[in-house]
Amino acid sequence: MATELQLLRRRIAALESEKLELYKQREELARVKADLSLEDLARSLALAAAAGEASAPDRAVRSLSATVQGHFTVGPDGVGIRFQPPELGDRTAGLGRASFELAKLPPPAAAAAPSNLTAVLQEKQVLYGDDRWRRRAEAARVVSEIVRVLGVTPTPGELVAAAASIASHERRMALSFRRGEGQPYRTATRSLVWLVNAIVTKPEASASDLLALSATLAATTAAARELLR
Repeated sequence: MATELQLLRRRIAALESEKLELYKQREELARVKADLSLEDLARSLALAAAAGEASAPDRAVRSLSATVQGHFTVGPDGVGIRFQPPELGDRTAGLGRASFELAKLPPPAAAAAPSNLTAVLQEKQVLYGDDRWRRRAEAARVVSEIVRVLGVTPTPGELVAAAASIASHERRMALSFRRGEGQPYRTATRSLVWLVNAIVTKPEASASDLLALSATLAATTAAARELLR
């Protein structure tokens, strides 16, 4: 009888302990707030892919997929996720799972494919390295900036900063052409300056911002090349 009573007391104690643990888990889940939204996570993944592709002229990212695990919350801004702290990595009970895929849509049939940013910068470097441009100090500064940024694996912020520097130098060169033949170059560099000024005000550049920079930098190169004809 005494043995059964001891076993019963132990069982009651174990149940109380389990009950207390469940209370703690409930309170922990009640305090859970999303670290970030799934939309922001997908956007960050797309930006990382765009920056990586921009620094690799012979590579193209067709699609990306990911599966994430954590605590999910639903709010006015959509679905958010809070990842499990590393110290609780072995406690997977109650965690949700979500999978998503990002696919790059091809451009319309009549549209040109987006230029790779590294290829665009390399083309600009070759142009301003020409003897007919090299005499201009601003052209030499553009070449130096391109050499610098292509010598590392740049982040999106570093790519935008490099584009801002290049835009400033090209704009000064364009304003030195006063005659009519310099008008396309002045127009192209003005557009580049406007684009850079719009992007630098953002907390972080997007993948579409990098594509727009690539196209606009290519346009200033094309306009500058016409001045050599």
